[in-house]
Parts: sequence; structure tokens; C-alpha cells
Amino acid sequence: MDNCDKLVFRMQHLIPRGLSSAAPKITNNTVITTPDIASFRYQTDALSKTYEEVTFPMTYGNVAAKVWGPSNGKPVFALHGWLDNAGTFDSLIPMLPHNLRIVAVDIPGHGMSDHFPRDIMYHFLDCLLAVERISQQLKWEKFSFIGHSLGGVTTTRAETMHLRLRKTVGKLLKYEAAITNGPEKPISYDTAVEKSINGSFGSLDKKACEIMLKRGLKKVNGGYVFSRDRRLHAAPLSFCPKQDQIVLAAKVTADVLIIKFTEGPYFESVEDQVEHIEALRKSSKNVRYVEIEGKHHTHLTHPERIANIISDFFNP
Repeated sequence: MDNCDKLVFRMQHLIPRGLSSAAPKITNNTVITTPDIASFRYQTDALSKTYEEVTFPMTYGNVAAKVWGPSNGKPVFALHGWLDNAGTFDSLIPMLPHNLRIVAVDIPGHGMSDHFPRDIMYHFLDCLLAVERISQQLKWEKFSFIGHSLGGVTTTRAETMHLRLRKTVGKLLKYEAAITNGPEKPISYDTAVEKSINGSFGSLDKKACEIMLKRGLKKVNGGYVFSRDRRLHAAPLSFCPKQDQIVLAAKVTADVLIIKFTEGPYFESVEDQVEHIEALRKSSKNVRYVEIEGKHHTHLTHPERIANIISDFFNP
């Protein structure tokens, strides 16, 4: 399989369903708005740009996090996407209301968090277990989420699950062998930036990469290596089936805000997305869907486009 074939495979079966704004818009009584980007108002009571670096003990090691806001603020967890880290929220969080206590987590194996032991593979539910452990340590009984991509939980195409299993098992064994054989070959900083931009299909720019690589790279003799576990490059073996997600969505009673960037990937069909939103509306009294111009990482590259929307959602 050449590089072109590999890219097509990732696009069709492992990551996005579509990469452009050509996909049809969601209708079926779903609220769709596109705010004027120029209308952004900087929150005069926004969070400080200062934060704390904190680690939380797990059974196998530690989970790292950036903690923003006052200790008595409204509890919020911020969960990043697959292969990203807590730095993905660095541009956005300082624009949000000052009364939020935001714990931006490096989910297991990412950023500055410890890697799983070699005989334990990663699963998308790992971040939920980490969050539950952290919430108990913080004595948080109720809290909100800000999630991006995997941090918001996404599905993939069930009809290609056999392809996922075949490819992922092979890749996992390959990366396990590579880790056993020794450390990763160092690369230059510029190469790391280039890899990050290409891996995001262009949704990250150089400035965004520099933010993410602060906790996404480690300095070693001869250059740099990515801090995340190499095994994460093998897509997770399984996601929550669509039928299960529909049942779970129908049980959600919390308020929900969904922001879709127009040029971001579709991880499922638009019809499935509508079905999920309608399921959320069965128990939740406030489900809002908003489309905003931008690519997959617009929350990092252009946070002003969504800061007001999120702020108004937290403080109506």
C-alpha cells in the first residue's frame, strides 16, 4: 500500500468521513447558526492566562493536567482529541468566563501523562476512567465538559470494523516491537512541526503547533521525540457502537452545546449525527447545535470564533 492508499484508508475508515464543507447541512428541526466572527467581544471577566501544572496519580502512573481559574470556580473538565494534548485549549480558555475552574487533561498516553504498560492497549474509555479518578481526588460530584474530537466521543463506520481490526492489530504489534527495540529516532523541531501540520490535514498552522508541542515534544540527545505513546498511532480497536450511543444520548439530562466547524471532518454520516442530536433532546431540555466557519482545530487557531458562544452557554 503506497502513501496515497494509506491516506485514503485513514480518511475512509479510521478518521474522518469527509474533509470539506461539501457535506450536507443538518436540518430536521436542528438549530443552525453562523455568528458574525467580527462580533467577538473579549470577556472583561475572562480567565487569567496563568495556570497550574498538576499531576494526578493513577494505578499505573500519573495523568498530567493544566488547571485554570479559581479553586472555587464552576468545575469543568477539558478533554482533547486523539494524538493532541491539553495545549489544544491554551488559546480558548483565557477567553472564557473567570468563574470556571477548568482542568485540561492530557488523557492517558498523551502529552505529559504517563504511558500505559506495554501489555495494556488504549481504548477511548480510558479518558473517562481517568476523569472519574480525578473527580474523586478533587471531590467534584458535579462538573461540566468541554471536549474536542475524541474528547467529545466520536463514532466510526461500523461497516468497516473488520478493516479497523485487521489494520490496527498489525500496527499495534509493529509499534510494540519498535518500543521494545529501543527509543524513537530523534527529529528536528521543524520536522516535528511539519509532521503535525501534515497529520492534521492542514487544520493546524505553525503557531498552533508551537503551542501544542510545548507538551507534545521531549528534548533528547540529537533532537526531539514526540511525548505521546507511539502505540496511539494505531487507531483504537473499538468505539462505542452507534446503537449504544443512541441509548446513552437519550439518557443525558445535562444541557448540551455542539459546535461543528464547517471544514472539519465528519466521523459519521450526517443522518447519524441528526439521530444523535434528536436522541439528546429526549431528556435534555437544552440542546444547541451551531455551525462555525473553520477547520478541525479552529478552537485553537481562531478561538475568538467560538469563545462568546461557549461563554454564553456557561453563563446564560
